[in-house]
Amino acid sequence: MKKIFFILGLIALSQVISAQDNSKGIEYYEAGLFDFAKTFFEQQKNTNTDIQAEKYYYLGLISIAENTDSASLLFDKAIAANAKSPWGYIGRGRLELATNEKDAAASFKKAESFGKKDAAVQVNIAKAYFANKQKEQATAYIDKAKKINPQYSGIYLTEGDFLMQDENVGDAMGKYEQAQYFNTKDKLSTLKLARMYVKMGRNDLALDQLNSIFSTDANNIPATIVYGEIKNSEGKFKEAIEAFEKVIATGNAPINIYERYAQALYFDKQFEKSLAQTKHCLQQNPSNLATMRIQAYNNYELGNYKDAQTQLEHLMKVANPKNIIYLDYITLGEVMTKNTPKSVTGKTNQDTAEYVNARRKIIESFEKAIELQPKLADTYKEFAGSYYSFFDYAKAIPMYEKYFELNPNYLTMDMFTYSDACLNAAKIYLASYTQNKDKMTPAQLEENKNSFMSYINKGVEANNKIIQRAPDL
Repeated sequence: MKKIFFILGLIALSQVISAQDNSKGIEYYEAGLFDFAKTFFEQQKNTNTDIQAEKYYYLGLISIAENTDSASLLFDKAIAANAKSPWGYIGRGRLELATNEKDAAASFKKAESFGKKDAAVQVNIAKAYFANKQKEQATAYIDKAKKINPQYSGIYLTEGDFLMQDENVGDAMGKYEQAQYFNTKDKLSTLKLARMYVKMGRNDLALDQLNSIFSTDANNIPATIVYGEIKNSEGKFKEAIEAFEKVIATGNAPINIYERYAQALYFDKQFEKSLAQTKHCLQQNPSNLATMRIQAYNNYELGNYKDAQTQLEHLMKVANPKNIIYLDYITLGEVMTKNTPKSVTGKTNQDTAEYVNARRKIIESFEKAIELQPKLADTYKEFAGSYYSFFDYAKAIPMYEKYFELNPNYLTMDMFTYSDACLNAAKIYLASYTQNKDKMTPAQLEENKNSFMSYINKGVEANNKIIQRAPDL
């Protein structure tokens, strides 16, 4: 598998290695893939001083985005690389906006003097003002950019980003489409449109956008990530896995890609591989509830019930109760049922506080699952199965009956188990009668008989249903 990852990584990075400018790194940055962007810029070997200055500018922006304290140093490096390049001054001005607007204005003016015919300079100054919540000044610089070059696609891409931050989705899409119009090779606007279509539930349109990127850049990493997310959401896990593996092969994938990869592997029933990935992910991001959940579910599927119980109990301890889902409670109930010893006589385990506490937790888990999803048939089935495994037939029976009510297409084998529960419940009353009939009052004898006959009748009815469903049995 490592060899496959390595080969895929070489393919995915081939165009990056041969790239001479910063466009690929900028694409990563604008797509929010800061790890990829940082790696690209740090490996940029082009000695052109303007490209070096631009590189340090974007590294500074990444520092701001990641809340590190090296942005000022990186902007100074941009200026040192090329004192006549605008990029370092734009970065310096962006920082100065927070403390001294006059100094910021002076830095921006100096940047403009070195990029009088470059609309990208005005656009980046606009971004600096917008980031500082100065929308009027941002708009003014967008207008300046349009005067320099109204066909520069970055103008409309940036306007779209501004509108998206104001949650003006419709107008933002229009701006991204304008960016596409002025630059048919613009991947960023296409990527952002794809992401918007995903949020709108139009995966078909999102895939159209992504395919237009893949037609010229088959290994485009940002597009591959979105593609993997779409396939994951559609339940096409093998395609999602292939996409995430391509991204991971680059060696720069952020932890959230590994987390999605682990989830896709789980849903594709590759439990061993998924478990290995969850361990890696939790080392990097130990508080991620989704990964904790998948780790526990993997251990459940692999029969590691004690590990699954420990992990689910930890999840429920650290998570906000609102973030615990019904399946967490069902799975905890199931693994605790498997982990708790059983006794037919009830004299071995039921005398211990540990046993009583475990049974209480099991019941609470299933009850909470039902509270969250009262119409989910399988919860009642698993709850019934838990009661049945502890020989608590009288409580298993109504749970099975609710399961049959909610799921008319129940398995015939479930009706067999229900019939057996009815028979065993009847036997309990028969044994009670045999042992205690001389001590029972007439009312107690009548109650015992009625309960016995009720379970016998339920069992007979269950067997009749089994015969109707499977007459050859």
